[in-house]
Amino acid sequence: MLAPFESSPTWRGRSYSLKTSLTALVLLCVVPPVAISAWLLWDNYQFKLSRAEEQTMGLARDVAAAFDQELASIETALKVLATAPELMREDLAGFHQRAREALIAGSVYNYILTDRNGRMVMNTLVPYGKPLPTSGTPPQLAAVFTTGNTVLTDFFIGPVTGKPALAMGVPVRIQGEVKYSLNIGLSPDRLNQKLNDFKLTNGWLIAVLDQAGTIVARSRDAQRFVGQKAVPPLVEALPQKSETHLRIPTKENIPTFASLKQIGKWRWGVVIGMHRSILRDQLLPQVWFVLAITLAALLLSLLGAAKLAGRVLTTVRNINQSAKSIHTGERIYLPEIQFKEAEAVGSALAKAGAAMQEMTFRAQHDPLTGLANRLLFTENAKRNLALAQRNGQELAVLAIDLDNFKLVNDIDGHAAGDQVLIEAARRIERAVRSSDLVARLGGDEFLVLLTETNTSHARQTADRIVSALAKPYPMTAQAVAGSVGIALYPADSQTLQGLIHAADHAMYEAKAEGRRQAS
Repeated sequence: MLAPFESSPTWRGRSYSLKTSLTALVLLCVVPPVAISAWLLWDNYQFKLSRAEEQTMGLARDVAAAFDQELASIETALKVLATAPELMREDLAGFHQRAREALIAGSVYNYILTDRNGRMVMNTLVPYGKPLPTSGTPPQLAAVFTTGNTVLTDFFIGPVTGKPALAMGVPVRIQGEVKYSLNIGLSPDRLNQKLNDFKLTNGWLIAVLDQAGTIVARSRDAQRFVGQKAVPPLVEALPQKSETHLRIPTKENIPTFASLKQIGKWRWGVVIGMHRSILRDQLLPQVWFVLAITLAALLLSLLGAAKLAGRVLTTVRNINQSAKSIHTGERIYLPEIQFKEAEAVGSALAKAGAAMQEMTFRAQHDPLTGLANRLLFTENAKRNLALAQRNGQELAVLAIDLDNFKLVNDIDGHAAGDQVLIEAARRIERAVRSSDLVARLGGDEFLVLLTETNTSHARQTADRIVSALAKPYPMTAQAVAGSVGIALYPADSQTLQGLIHAADHAMYEAKAEGRRQAS
């Protein structure tokens, strides 16, 4: 066995080129940053992809909401017309005249009245009393009689107009029985006009699909594609998910990132697509930049290694020359190689980093209790308020003030008061979730931010805080407790300042009503 530090025979006599070693070192130094840069590019791509999915889904939700509102308004108008006096007394000639007067030019083809067998009994496109088509009524409208609910049909060709159409039918109840279905024939042009309200940049596309996956409206080339089936992945996804992200080609076979959102109760779908080339065009300059920087770094590093190798070899030669003069008794001057500077720099950076962390913590936290201060609370609350607004969620702000705290300072001294504040802070933290934020504003005033909450949960949390603060404090004999004010978003206010003000107001009401309670 070899003794410690004894060279293995395997390595005796073996030598290495300093230039080769430095070149290998350069590659070892350059390759990891290149790999990290590649990973950052990929991560940036994933981030941009996630943002693209958020943007497309956000727009899909907006468009779906707009179309849901449009269809709801049509349904409301149709239901009102279905209760016309002429219909109730089955004066079809009079109702024919009323329905013709109710038509909206351009966007509504006609009103049709069908019986339980699907036969037309009135069509505003045909003069009353004239023969009516015996076929062409969409079979989906039969559900009006079986369910008694409003029905929205898929795309079809109108039997009278011969044009692309959609129909909505509502039940006509006479003496409690669904006797007719009052249907309205809609032009897809009305839906296409609705899409014009959404201003899109190049590379973005909106399409509206019926339940069967047929395109009924499209923001681009509507005349070409309305009436055609959507691409198969969309047709498959439409009945399965209320909303989802897809990577699909358009009808023009252009790759896109798309989001699908169902339209309310109608089970139609809104598809928002963004061309993948948009993301590619954003990333290509970064890729070329990283490649250029990598090549430059490699060349400079190799030049630097060559220069450093020359200096080291010169030093080695000088050392060898000096060693040769030992036998002459001459004084040997060996070059000094010191690494303390590097260690000092590392130590200085570590100290600077620790100092920066401490400064950041002090800037965002209360020095006495360690809780968040007003600055950190405001930043966190604004961020969570924006998330709540976007996701349609509730949050709450609790304002807390200690009851009888002044007596502690006046009777027991400020040192005892500080200990009471510290204990109160710990009790509040234990009474809330780890995801909630507790802050001290100063004195004996505290704020709590409750995310993803509701009225019941906020009240329960406030009651726990009141109960926790009302327990005796070992450091004082004073009856310290707490009053809590509750403010909910969006019921009490939609701004942070408004919520804080409302919570303060509620807290003062709690104090006015006897303290030791939540309001």
